[in-house]
Amino acid sequence: MKKLILLVEDSEPIRENTSELLELAGYEMVIATDAYNALELVKLKPPDLILCDISMPGMDGYTFLQTIKDNSQLSSIPFIFFTAYSEPSEIKKGFLMGAVDYLVKPFDGDQLVEMVKKNLSAETVGGGS
Repeated sequence: MKKLILLVEDSEPIRENTSELLELAGYEMVIATDAYNALELVKLKPPDLILCDISMPGMDGYTFLQTIKDNSQLSSIPFIFFTAYSEPSEIKKGFLMGAVDYLVKPFDGDQLVEMVKKNLSAETVGGGS
């Protein structure tokens, strides 16, 4: 069964390229153009992983992550920030808030796929299979 990834990104070219890259790697994609839309989608069908930009109109990625972490039914979903914010303080803030990983744009496609694969594998370790 394909793993479902929710991609939250307001830039159409980045959204399309990232989604295509992950679909080619074998993942099922659900796409949101902003965090409000993402909240609706995540409640309808919780994804296996969330990949989210930080800087978006309306609700930013930090607020979206906090909303996910505050919901006991969603809080265990691995959350990766992918953003142009490369300052160490921003990266630290992302991890302190509960992100499992942080990818700075522009990024290498292989780097993204490996990061997603790693975090989806970590999710299933010790799953009692």
